[in-house]
Amino acid sequence: MKRMAILQLLLSASMAWTQQPRVLLAVFAHPDDETFAGPVLARYAREGVKVYVAIASKGEKGADEHSAIPPGDPLARARRAEAECACQKLGVDPPIFFDLNDGELGAITNPLGKNIQAVANKTEKLIAQLHPQVIVTWGPDGGYGHPDHRLVSDAVTQVIQSAPSGVKLYYVGLTPKQAAPLNREWPPAIPWHTTDPGFLAVNVPFTKADQESARRAMECHKTQFSPDDAQKLQKARDEGWSGQVSFRAWSTTQTSQASLSKSNPDFLSPLTAAED
Repeated sequence: MKRMAILQLLLSASMAWTQQPRVLLAVFAHPDDETFAGPVLARYAREGVKVYVAIASKGEKGADEHSAIPPGDPLARARRAEAECACQKLGVDPPIFFDLNDGELGAITNPLGKNIQAVANKTEKLIAQLHPQVIVTWGPDGGYGHPDHRLVSDAVTQVIQSAPSGVKLYYVGLTPKQAAPLNREWPPAIPWHTTDPGFLAVNVPFTKADQESARRAMECHKTQFSPDDAQKLQKARDEGWSGQVSFRAWSTTQTSQASLSKSNPDFLSPLTAAED
């Protein structure tokens, strides 16, 4: 009888483990940053993964002439609504806002580093609340080098390396081949940085439907992209991605986990490692 009771407990524990929700958390600096991984976020939401997007700053300084919305609170409100629209189009949960000031994550304040530490603290709380198996964010390059992008990457990495939480962290990146079409449309003074393909060991495929969801999400960010610019940039991204978005593990200790499906077959299957 005791053996039977123990077996039942083990079976119950096993069933509880297999029923744990699959959770992906994306942490970015600004409203519209999520578009850089948009097709992947759409894909996993479509497949039943709980996908959350956390946005560190309000984006209130990112004014563009075409929108005619001045910097400050009006722009912050508009960009908040745009992020909500984008997440809805991607099919993910409503965005989580840290509400920090745009362009000030690395500001020297009293105490030093208050703003960037706030990103780390809020990310740590989200991990405790949401229990993600995977987090994606900017790489050390910050995409095209934006300081806020780089600092968010640093803060998230700080949290992951501080304790063995079991959460796998991946940086989204571009190979030189993937970046080339995007840089044809991007201001030449601030080109997108690239990562050697050898580091981008996880290439996540997506469908035409996921691509279309990402396109509609990008169109939500009307303060940042005119309709013409949005179309050009999305076309360039699609050309570079060629059906898959590339990621790299934050640490060399994760090289054996380049294929998420092999290291954890119950999560984010069927991601596959690059063959070359």
